[in-house]
Amino acid sequence: MLRRYTWEKAKETLQHYRRRPPEASPLYQIVYHSRDDLQFQWESRFQHQYGCLRDEVLKTLDEYLNCGILAHGAARVYCDGCKHSLLIAFSCKRRGVCPSCGAKRAVKFAEHIYSAVIEDVPHHHTVFTIPKRLRVFFKYDRKLNSILFCAAWGALSEVLGLDKRELAAIFTVQTAGEALNYHPHLHGLLADGYWKYGVFARFLEVDLKAIEEAFAERVLAQLHKRELITDDDVAQILSQDHTGFGVWLGDPFHDKESEQFVARYIERSPLSLEKLSIQDDIVTYTTKDGAAHEFDALEFLEVARVQGNPTRPTSDSSSRCIA
Repeated sequence: MLRRYTWEKAKETLQHYRRRPPEASPLYQIVYHSRDDLQFQWESRFQHQYGCLRDEVLKTLDEYLNCGILAHGAARVYCDGCKHSLLIAFSCKRRGVCPSCGAKRAVKFAEHIYSAVIEDVPHHHTVFTIPKRLRVFFKYDRKLNSILFCAAWGALSEVLGLDKRELAAIFTVQTAGEALNYHPHLHGLLADGYWKYGVFARFLEVDLKAIEEAFAERVLAQLHKRELITDDDVAQILSQDHTGFGVWLGDPFHDKESEQFVARYIERSPLSLEKLSIQDDIVTYTTKDGAAHEFDALEFLEVARVQGNPTRPTSDSSSRCIA
C-alpha cells in the first residue's frame, strides 16, 4: 500500500522550507544597534576622510534590517498537494551588505552564466591584482574600475596574439580583501582556448609573466593619462623586482560543478558571517589564516559600506561579461 505523502513526511526528508533567523546573526546585531550612531557620528569620525554620508547607505542598512523579517512583509505559499501553507519573508535584494541576498545573487549569476553565456569548452579561473599604492585611486573614484577591465582584456589579446573577438572571458571586480581591506582586483572565468573561423582550439601555452607586464603597462598608462601618477611613479613601480601587479591562472576544468562554483565565487558577497563575531562590544573578523581583525561597531559599518559599495545604484553593476 502506498504511503500517503504528507507535509510531515516532507519535513522528515528535509524537503521543506526552513526560515533563516537573520535577527540572530552578529551582523544584524551590529547594524541594528549602531545604524543610528553611524548617522549621528559620521561627521565627526569619518566625513573628513570619506566625505558626506549618502542617503543610499542608510537606506541599504534599513532595508537589510527588514530582510527576512516576517513583520516587514511576506508572501504566502500554498501547496495544492499536501494543503500546507507557509509565509516567506521578503528579502532586501541589496548587494554587498546582506550575505543572504548576496549568496542568492551569486547562485542566480552562476546559473545564468552556465546555461546562457559560456560555451561547452574548458575554462580557467583567473585573477588580476594591482599594487597597494594604486588602490586608493579606485577607492575614491569607482569609474576607474573600467581601467582594470580594459587592461586585463587588452593584455590577454595582446600576449596571446589574438583578436578580441576570438577570446571569451567573464570578469567581475571585487573590492574586498580577505580581511575586508580595500583591495580592488578582477576575478575571471577564461575559456582555455580561442575561436578561429568557428572552430575552437586549446591554448598551447600561456605566458603569465608577459600578460602581467602588459596588464601593468596598460593600467599605469591610463592612470598617467588621467594625471593621477607621474613619470617618476611609473618608472619606480616598473623598476621593482615585484611591481605589485599580479596575474594568476588556475588549472583548466570542464564540468558543470566547477564552472558554477567559480561563477558563484567571482560574484560572491564580500562579507562572511562565519568570520564575524562580537564580544564586549568588539567586532572581530577572522581570516582563513586565523588572523583576527578587530573593529568597533562604527568602524566595521564603515568597512562594510566601502566593501559592499551600497552608494552606487543597484542598476550600475560591477560585473562585466565579455564573450
